[in-house]
Amino acid sequence: MRPENDPYYKAQLKAIELEYMLDSPTVTNMPNRSIETRNDDPKPLPDIMSFGQCMEFATNPANELEEIIEGCLHEGCKMIISGSSKAGKTWSLINLAIAASNGMPWLGMPVKQSKVLYLDFELKKYFGTDRIKRVAKAMFKGEIPKNYYLDYWPLRGHRTELLDLLTKIRVERRNYDLIILDPYYKLATGIDENDAKAVGEIVNLIEDFSEETGAAIVFAHHFSKGNKSETDHIDRASGSGVFARDPDAILTLTSHEEDEHLILETTSRNCPFSPPKVLEFSAETFPLFEHKPDLEAKFRKPGQTSSIQKKINEALCDKFLELLKDKPIIGRERAIEALQKQTNNEVTKERFAKILTLIKDQIDIEKNGPGNQNIYSLKLKLKAE
Repeated sequence: MRPENDPYYKAQLKAIELEYMLDSPTVTNMPNRSIETRNDDPKPLPDIMSFGQCMEFATNPANELEEIIEGCLHEGCKMIISGSSKAGKTWSLINLAIAASNGMPWLGMPVKQSKVLYLDFELKKYFGTDRIKRVAKAMFKGEIPKNYYLDYWPLRGHRTELLDLLTKIRVERRNYDLIILDPYYKLATGIDENDAKAVGEIVNLIEDFSEETGAAIVFAHHFSKGNKSETDHIDRASGSGVFARDPDAILTLTSHEEDEHLILETTSRNCPFSPPKVLEFSAETFPLFEHKPDLEAKFRKPGQTSSIQKKINEALCDKFLELLKDKPIIGRERAIEALQKQTNNEVTKERFAKILTLIKDQIDIEKNGPGNQNIYSLKLKLKAE
């Protein structure tokens, strides 16, 4: 939250007082304080523009804002990228930092070469720098060229206000086109992410940071719990609806029906609609995200078993049928233990129940056997006459 001596906060208080005065039916309802009019506000209001001035401003090429990420993010604007926990949000932002500082594509989108500052509030310095090295090495397939367009600021363990960070950037006369803040929750420690007013204060500070530096700002946030495939992608971020209304661009990474694949959706208030993209983020592509233009963007539905889990279940079914060829098995616990020993895979009660469902036409289950346990056996195959 902003301190009471913050000039922007004072300006908001004055606006509230003025609104109260205008709405009050009588003078006696006015606050018992005078409204100070000062001309030294740090951020004076812009002039009201006529239609002609609008046309003149919009047609002047000097006023155009360049795209940092083509079809998505312009200079001086804000972008949020959200996804489920461990969906690779930090890896995607490090990919963005390397791509933008070298003018290379990111997640299938062209990116302008930009001066980048990466503020890392989460990782230890070694792990942050190691990730940067690994991504750069993968992008350039071995030898890493010199890069004068990327600065990394390890801030884990530092409870520093954004305004203090801005002061250091100013003092050191550093100019950036793109600033990455990772992650959002570290900026909002102690704030209820469902409180629209509190979240609004934080995103306002981020906006001030962007306005003062002239840089585009990108930050990461997480999804709320549960499968989000049936929720509008701009509403998947956890917490207040401010996350869906405030940023100029919203990107989401949601699970694809294929394992180790994600669906990238983008919404930008300043760019035309862009269709969803499929990205592979797997052991083969790690630590990079590979755009898969030939794959259809099919979300993993709630309760849908992934293709890897399907293969595991099929293999467990085959092994269990092999075990039953020797002799029937008495008791669920004994059956699970035998299956785990045979396959070296953990078999929960839920997974065992799934296996029984998948092979129900091939086995018999006799209830109330010895010790009131089930007896599992293969169905007898009768020879045709």
